[in-house]
Amino acid sequence: RFAQFFVSPLISPDGVSREMKAVDSENSKNLNSDPWRSMQMWRHVSKPDHVFHKFGTGSLETLLHEPKSKGIDTHKELLSFYSANYSANLMKLAVYAREPLDELEKAVSEMFGHVKTTSRPAACFEESPFSSEHECKLVKVVPVRNGDELDLQWLVPPENRVYHLAPCHYLSHLIGHEGDGSILKLLKDLKWANTLSAGESPESYSSHSLFLVSIELTEEGNNHVMEIICIVFQYISMLLEDGLQNWIFDELKNVAETRFHFRDKPSPISYARNLTSSMHLYKTEDLLLAMHHVPLEFSKEAVLDVLSCMTVDKVRIMWSSRSHQGKTDAKEPWYGTEHSVEKVSEEFVTKWATCGRHEKLHLPVPNRFVPTQFGILEVEGEPECPEVVYESSMSKLWFKPDTLFKTPKGQVYLRFSLPESYTSPEAAVCTNLFTKMLVDSMNEVTYYAEVAGLSYSIQNTTLGLSTAFSGYSDKLLLLVEEVVDRIASFKSVEDRFNVLREQMQKQYYNTKFDQPYQQALYMSSVMFLQTKWHINEYLEILPDLTFADFERFMGKLLSRVSIQSFIIGNIASESGIDLIKQVEKTLSDKLGSKSVFPSQMPEKRVIQLAKGKDYIHVSEVANEVEENSAVDLVFQVGIDCFCTNVLIQLWAQIAERSAFHKLRTVEQIGYIVCVTHWSDHNVKSVHFILQSTSHHPQRIDKAVEEFLVSFQTRLEEMEDKELKEHIDALISVKEEKLKTLSQEGKKFWREIDEGSLHFQRKDREVAALKTVTKEDLVKFSTDTFSRSSDMRSKVSVHFVSQKAKPSEEKDVHKESGVSEEVRMPTNVDCIWSFKRSMPVFPACAESADSV
Repeated sequence: RFAQFFVSPLISPDGVSREMKAVDSENSKNLNSDPWRSMQMWRHVSKPDHVFHKFGTGSLETLLHEPKSKGIDTHKELLSFYSANYSANLMKLAVYAREPLDELEKAVSEMFGHVKTTSRPAACFEESPFSSEHECKLVKVVPVRNGDELDLQWLVPPENRVYHLAPCHYLSHLIGHEGDGSILKLLKDLKWANTLSAGESPESYSSHSLFLVSIELTEEGNNHVMEIICIVFQYISMLLEDGLQNWIFDELKNVAETRFHFRDKPSPISYARNLTSSMHLYKTEDLLLAMHHVPLEFSKEAVLDVLSCMTVDKVRIMWSSRSHQGKTDAKEPWYGTEHSVEKVSEEFVTKWATCGRHEKLHLPVPNRFVPTQFGILEVEGEPECPEVVYESSMSKLWFKPDTLFKTPKGQVYLRFSLPESYTSPEAAVCTNLFTKMLVDSMNEVTYYAEVAGLSYSIQNTTLGLSTAFSGYSDKLLLLVEEVVDRIASFKSVEDRFNVLREQMQKQYYNTKFDQPYQQALYMSSVMFLQTKWHINEYLEILPDLTFADFERFMGKLLSRVSIQSFIIGNIASESGIDLIKQVEKTLSDKLGSKSVFPSQMPEKRVIQLAKGKDYIHVSEVANEVEENSAVDLVFQVGIDCFCTNVLIQLWAQIAERSAFHKLRTVEQIGYIVCVTHWSDHNVKSVHFILQSTSHHPQRIDKAVEEFLVSFQTRLEEMEDKELKEHIDALISVKEEKLKTLSQEGKKFWREIDEGSLHFQRKDREVAALKTVTKEDLVKFSTDTFSRSSDMRSKVSVHFVSQKAKPSEEKDVHKESGVSEEVRMPTNVDCIWSFKRSMPVFPACAESADSV
């Protein structure tokens, strides 16, 4: 079937019509997305007759209405486009399978050999998309979200043509560096910026690369944009004098070669996709190294070729800020982005061009986190599951050596349960702020680790802090020790407190611009988790939160600590034990931390809905210009139980494709249609997540209920053979071998973190699946989804666009055929009153068949 798409595609008028609506739905989803708006804004400021200038996606206006007004038949145009452009000589094919090469070659020849060849040459766009009137320009843009950003863009030689020299990669490493001497370090010291990234833009293409420097500004930085641009050019000036260093390239090459030799096995579909796209860019003999971005040799000339393009007279600047509101004079036609374009004044052109060097800008130092030892430890036996190798009043360490992948990598998980971290919305805000300030204070060190192939994350949770580390085992524990020492030695700085508090306020405020389906999911999580504060409470707290308030909170945050940890990989258990003991000693010596009393251990509890009842919560989408509405329909099932788990998974697997076809393809509700099984702290549920510009949430809810009725009939009429195929498919997914140490680590850590400890979950669920009958599945579906069921527990979360027309649908529950008294949903106007009135599931319950 896949081959026939290229040999003889249907391209039916009905199919074209549906896909135009799908494209329009996807475009409407992106209309209020700042990244999409910025991408099109870059295109807008270019030559009108160049392909780069064109609208990047599509809409009903461009695909249907405008062509129709000109007498153009879109279906015929699509057929002509196919005939003109789909030619075998322009295609690349990658097949990744287990069969012998001779068999694969024969199969490919038979299936794809009939793809026509027109010998059409590949399109090439060598002409620059910009003229002098599009360069040395400042574009001021009004964003949707509250935030300030500064982007600098240059047209440079395409990296794909000199991939073995990788000059853009070399420069992105230096310009985007975050250590001492970097642009970002200086801007943060000045309180002008929070983040900086540099490198080839996604808008780059085969004939040209677009080098982009993107800076997230603080409110103070928004008042110093011209000085910030000057600092960027000062760094470029420094690079022209000192930046062409062999040792820097060798270090990058070393890291890239190590990453290549010890890369994780990708999924077959990802690998095949990467191969085909890379085959269009690189020579066959260089394909593997090039597609994994391994540079081969250092060329000062190639780097200078790029730097010679990054001049003042060639720069394109986009300054995005709400401070431009009411000061712009134009609107971009596709997204309606308010903007103005002006030539950079001669004063600043001269100043930037003659800026010279800045005394605080210099090259990075050699990276101490680059691994040098890659030996694989010998492991006694073949342990399949983690085991507790250390336990104290403060800590418990689970450990499993790497017995599957034999790779010089490891993972370390540390969860710090902190009773003081989430006692109130104020405490949650302070804990989040501490996390941000901690990461910010460590950045000069941890950035080197990340460049060297290590990674780490620190997140505040409802329990405290959750940290994860991964990478080469040679330097992994060094990074963990460094981070834990920084936690214990943390000293808050008022200037950074103010900057990051401001950043938090913007981030919380900007959630009103999230996609409506994301807002619906967030509201569902607030409703179902017993202890979860709301972002609106955080927004009320932050403006009045003082540095003194924060300091007082920090005095008690780490006073009592419980550490749950897990180490997996090429690490000796003795080293892991020594690490955890050192963590305990560091916290005790530097902070006086003590173990948590059993009575004050934080818990994760989930609201238990009443059986035979439906609930509905309706909110208005906060963004007044958002046209989409959304629903999250939650059918709660119950606590973790292998037999029930597999029924949920099997039902969702069968329903997913049917729901997509019915609700998205046939009924054209919207681009986002998702059916998925869910787990909130071992409490299972099924979610229907949909978003639409054309359907009111009441209408969507009704459509889902109608789908459930028809799907129930389908299950009842399903042949045993088809059911077995679905069961075998799910078993096949579960029995698929793990491909990476990361997958194995995450699988075991989920069990440890949630307290379920079902390390053999896969085998137990496969065994349960083999006993499932049609009667089991039909009964589960009836109990869980039927509107007449006394076992059904449903919550409908509706987010209604302010632009939505009032629904003309009758109440979805009034048409169910059962008594109005039983089926009328309970309105949840105040989620806090709702939660206080409901029971909760046990914190870590184990059902009879899951022991």
